[in-house]
Amino acid sequence: MTLLRTWSLPSALVGAQLLLWPGLPLLRGDAPDVTATSAGLVAAVVTLLALGWRQRRPLPALGVVLAAQTLGRLGASPDELLVLSFAELVAIWSVAVRVPGRVVRVALAASALWVALVNLPRFETVEAYLGEVVVAVLGYLLAVGLGRSRRHWMTGRAAVAGRLVAVEAEARQAAETERRRLARELHDVSAHHLTSIVVTVGAAERLTARRPELAAEAVGFAARTGRETLAALRRLVAVMSDDTEAPRPLRQRLDDLVVGFHRLGQPVRLDRTGPEPPPALAEVVHAVVRESLTNVVRHATGADVSVRVAVDARTVTVTVADIGVPGPAVGFGLGAGQGISGLRERVTALGGTLRAGPDGDGWRVEARLPVEVGPAGRPSPARSENGRSLVTAALVGNALALPVAAALVSMETDAELARLRDPGVLLPLLLLSVAHAAPLGWRCRRPWAAFAGVAGTVLLWPVVALLVELPRGAEFVLLTAGFADLAAVWAVAAYARRPGPTWLAAPVAATTLAVGLVGTAAADGSVAGEPVHVPVTVFMTVFVAGLLLVPMLLTWGGGALVGGRWRRMVSREDDALAAATARAVAAARAERERVGAGLRSAVLDRASRLVVVADQGRLDEILVEARATLAAMRGLLDDLRADERPALHGPQPTIADVGGLCASRQADGRDVVLDAPGTVPALPADVDVSAYRLVEAALDAGAGPARVVLRLAGGELRVSVTGLPAASDPLVVAGLRARVDALGGRLALRRGELRARLPLPPAAVAAAARPGQGREPVREGAR
Repeated sequence: MTLLRTWSLPSALVGAQLLLWPGLPLLRGDAPDVTATSAGLVAAVVTLLALGWRQRRPLPALGVVLAAQTLGRLGASPDELLVLSFAELVAIWSVAVRVPGRVVRVALAASALWVALVNLPRFETVEAYLGEVVVAVLGYLLAVGLGRSRRHWMTGRAAVAGRLVAVEAEARQAAETERRRLARELHDVSAHHLTSIVVTVGAAERLTARRPELAAEAVGFAARTGRETLAALRRLVAVMSDDTEAPRPLRQRLDDLVVGFHRLGQPVRLDRTGPEPPPALAEVVHAVVRESLTNVVRHATGADVSVRVAVDARTVTVTVADIGVPGPAVGFGLGAGQGISGLRERVTALGGTLRAGPDGDGWRVEARLPVEVGPAGRPSPARSENGRSLVTAALVGNALALPVAAALVSMETDAELARLRDPGVLLPLLLLSVAHAAPLGWRCRRPWAAFAGVAGTVLLWPVVALLVELPRGAEFVLLTAGFADLAAVWAVAAYARRPGPTWLAAPVAATTLAVGLVGTAAADGSVAGEPVHVPVTVFMTVFVAGLLLVPMLLTWGGGALVGGRWRRMVSREDDALAAATARAVAAARAERERVGAGLRSAVLDRASRLVVVADQGRLDEILVEARATLAAMRGLLDDLRADERPALHGPQPTIADVGGLCASRQADGRDVVLDAPGTVPALPADVDVSAYRLVEAALDAGAGPARVVLRLAGGELRVSVTGLPAASDPLVVAGLRARVDALGGRLALRRGELRARLPLPPAAVAAAARPGQGREPVREGAR
């Protein structure tokens, strides 16, 4: 299939050229000149071979095509080789698709220089020469724009494939990620509430003999903080079952935090400036302040602490610093050693930095977080728009230059050319061309407005023709300006966002262009050499509109096909990403429910008994229950950390792991047969991973007997899996299609069978042809 796609276009192009010339003259009995025929045949054959290499060696292919064109023009005229001249555009397009932008600009400049040189002997007037060169260069520019658009499209699809792989990896790791997050939340509760009770009650118990009033204060503090602990734990359990609770503003949460530490006798000054940060940042800011203040209570009780939170348009800065007044380190050793490291992990995950260390006699913690946090791996919108902008500029330039070039070509005598140079004649023509071409600048973002502007300005031509004298053959000039109408119809079909009858653009454009053509022709009082009569004019308008309707409908169909394909691919990618995200959410919810059950059974009862004994005022039992509750919390945290699975962070599975996948299904009692070659070549990472994921998803979609077939043929990796249910999950199908589309492959699902074809680069195809090279696809189990 890759071979067919490579050679079909060059073969069709050369075949059309040979059919039109010298084929038609020979069929008519007009034998062309032998020299011209020989030059044309050689140029056609060389062009065919060069275009066959345009994908692997685009720059040499372009050079050979230009050389072949030069050779052909030595014997044949450019008009006789008109079809073959389109090979230049194909070669330039291939260069724009496959090489970096700087090299593309050099190739475009070299092609423009070539066309300027080879056309020097053809024209006697400067105007005609410049018209030919400008139109050719604008055609090159259009080919480059389309090529760069294709390149950006391919880059975007590859980026989406990468994001899909990342989201699927996140879905598989969602439970572990949620487990770590919940462990941090539980650590915050244990560090802030339970540790403060142990610190305060332990100090009061040791100092009761000298300061008996501390016992009552400690009992009151333990009762209040115990109830806060119980409330916080119940809130966590509720949140683990319900994600709809709205977060409180950061300002309120920080104020409550400062009040709580004041109750511990910890002096804290809070300075907060700027607007409310995004919720994800607010959560981390609160955690940094809480963990830092808790460490002060542990290691420097009573030290003056300053907390500063500054939020601006780009950065959130959090600073917590104490002056190091020594206090009894009664809480030393109670922490699990995960506080600062956990904070650093959370800050780094949001693209920020955290520093913690000595500051004079005290300690300083500073975190900086960027406000704008976006997903990685997305293609730059500016880069993705570059190709379209270049196409738009080329379209506007062609729509502007073609009428002027047509006017120059239609001038048959020196007198007519001199008359065209008259500002009174040339200026209206230029103004009409500019007004007709300029609306194409809106074609992507406002296609209907662009179409209305192009179609409306066509009607100005007969009006201007009645007021001023246009060049002879102005209707022919307007016909070439119809290029803009075709571009506007394509834009409506491809880019119109609102659903509606976009096909109406084709008959409307055909009608307005026909009115413009016939009206311009009738401006001098005659149509087709006959005096103007209303019935004849109406008939001619309808007839011309009917002729123009065919190319307009074909153009609309092409635009609708391309736009629909683009929208379907984007929809599949969105569905696949949504499905993977939904799996991640479900896994995280299941993990929350599991941790919530453990929290209820292991910690809540202890926290409730702590509140009871605190209300009864028994200081020694308060300390025992607080330590027991803290120990239960530590045990739950240790269980969560013990459940982490490092294997999830290993490398992505590849086609070499398909054998192990099939063997695991066989071990589960399912009849799965693998038919694969003995060795496979080294494949690109995206193809390697995607092939495995295709097989995995297909096997997961069914439960009965299945057969997996892997083949390398025709420059493709062919994957076939039978045993799928007749009606597969639409989200699963969307994910499969998005992955295959992103690689430029094809996917078919019919009668319970999946068939995918993934194109391979030439290096992999060449490696497959060499015996004894490759990897064993079956790592576990037998076929």
